[in-house]
Amino acid sequence: MILRDMLVNRDCEARPSLAMNGETDDDQIGDNIMETRLTYLRAQLLVIFIAVLVMGALGACQATVTRTIIPEFTFNHLPNLSLAVSRIEIIETYRSPLHPPNVEHLFPTSMTAALRRWSDDRLKATGGSNIMSVIVEDASAVVEELETNKDLEALFTTEQAERVDARLKVKIEITDKNGAVLAYTNTEVVRSRTTPENVSLNERDQIYNDLTKALMNDFNSSQEQGIRRHFEPYLR
Repeated sequence: MILRDMLVNRDCEARPSLAMNGETDDDQIGDNIMETRLTYLRAQLLVIFIAVLVMGALGACQATVTRTIIPEFTFNHLPNLSLAVSRIEIIETYRSPLHPPNVEHLFPTSMTAALRRWSDDRLKATGGSNIMSVIVEDASAVVEELETNKDLEALFTTEQAERVDARLKVKIEITDKNGAVLAYTNTEVVRSRTTPENVSLNERDQIYNDLTKALMNDFNSSQEQGIRRHFEPYLR
C-alpha cells in the first residue's frame, strides 16, 4: 500500500514538470518535422543557386568569341635597301586619340607596327656618321557612318553601314651628327574600306587587316621610289 502511494505521488510530480516546460510530445514531434522541412528547403535553395551559377558560367563560355589569328606582316620577300648610315630610328609624332571616330587602335596590326616591320625588313644600315629617321606623322583611321535604308526591303538586304578612311603619312630623312638634314622624302597614302551591317568581330578584324596591307603596299612602292631618287648618294 505504501509502495503504491509512492508511485502515484511520483507520477503526479512528473506530470506537472511537462506542463511547466510548455511542451508536449506532439509539440516536440512538430518541431522536429518543421526543422527537417527547413533543412530540406535550404538544401533545395542551395542546389538551385549552384545550378544558376553553373548555367551562367556555361553561357559566358558560349558567348566567348574566338579571335581569328591574323598572319604577321612581313617584307622579307623584298630586297634590302642598304644605306650608308650608322643607325635607322623610328620617331612617332602621331598620337592616336584612342576613341571614336578613330579606330586605328583597334586594328589587329597597327599601321605603326606594320611600318616598323617594313623598316626592319627593308632598310639596312651599313655604317657611317649619318642617321636615318623614319618619322610617322599620321597613322590614323576614322570611321564614318553611312546612310542605310530603314524600309521593309532593307530587312532582306545587307547594306554597307560604315566607311573606314585610313591615312599613313611618313617622312624619311638623313641627318648628319649635328642634326642637319642632308636628304629627305615624304610619302602619304590613303585607303578606304566599307563594313557591312551586323559585321562580326572576326570579319571586322579581317577588313582592318586588309586595309593595313593595302596601305603598306602603296607605301612601300611609293617610298622605295623616293629613296632611290633622293637618297642615291647614300645607297650601297
